[in-house]
Amino acid sequence: MEAVLFDVGGTLVELDYAFIAGRARERGIEVQPEALRRGEAAARRHLDGVAHSRGGVHETDAQRRAGYLGRMMAAAGIPAAACVLLVEEVEAIHASANLWRVEVRGARRTLAALRARGLQTAVVSNADGRVEAILAELGLAPHLSLVLDSHREGVEKPDPEIFLRALRRLGVAASRTAYVGDIYSIDAVGARAAGLVPILLDPAGSYADVDCATVASLETLLG
Repeated sequence: MEAVLFDVGGTLVELDYAFIAGRARERGIEVQPEALRRGEAAARRHLDGVAHSRGGVHETDAQRRAGYLGRMMAAAGIPAAACVLLVEEVEAIHASANLWRVEVRGARRTLAALRARGLQTAVVSNADGRVEAILAELGLAPHLSLVLDSHREGVEKPDPEIFLRALRRLGVAASRTAYVGDIYSIDAVGARAAGLVPILLDPAGSYADVDCATVASLETLLG
């Protein structure tokens, strides 16, 4: 391998589950951050199911975010009526303060170790123009050669074009590049269409049935 590319949300950076649980608590709803984490795993598989039934992903990242958050909360046990109000509140907060802002365990160590081994590392993310800022804030940016934000590129995963742009700018071959993401229908499908080797980060073990490699943690990549 010459390079390893990464998604951001759900891969290098995760939702602030504790913050969302706190907002739910203010509404009289008790939910644990770990329940929200498990709920997000269920939301990913639901998104995949919809994509399969429709023959692909047709909505933009922004268009599907509210539904995605709602399914995460419902799967975590939050009542339907409360989900609607909490999603509205979370969406409004996210608009001004990115809620995908917690470093995934081992992210910095993994990036640094891959670079130390002579591999290029970069990001290809469906985002809203703020991904570089959050990576810098978390101290991950110095370990990346390149960051492609779909908002700035004008193209989103799973369109292979955004992956191909990263390959051209890095000067690496698709067949010698891996892409690590967290959603099969967006990350694995898009990476494979561009000729990259897809790997899914799957700490919950919900992707045991997919036709690509999975890892339980980012640090597993170093093995």
